[in-house]
Amino acid sequence: MDFRFVVPALDSRSATRLAAVVHEQTGDDVDVRIGDSPLALDEAARGAVLELLTQLASGRAIAIGTVDELLTTSQAAAVLGVSDTYVRRLADSGDLPTEMRGTHRRFRLEDVLRQRDRFK
Repeated sequence: MDFRFVVPALDSRSATRLAAVVHEQTGDDVDVRIGDSPLALDEAARGAVLELLTQLASGRAIAIGTVDELLTTSQAAAVLGVSDTYVRRLADSGDLPTEMRGTHRRFRLEDVLRQRDRFK
């Protein structure tokens, strides 16, 4: 994963103001404007914007980056919050589909996210 943009934590006053606004919103209530132009977002994008604002409102620093569609074992483990060994066990048991690239396992991002949702 490539984190090219890091947003430092907001000062407590700004975080408190943002938290008050975000707390009142739901995914459908998120409106985005760039300058004077409204921007329509699909459900996934609205959720991402709301999550970003929620994390900033909690006073946490945020890292934003790209994620390849095919992940290594270590990258999949980082997304799932588990060890590399556990990811290999999930793959060996068939609970997490893999694609082979030569002798290396690769995991589709959508499969890893689906697995992460099962953990919740």
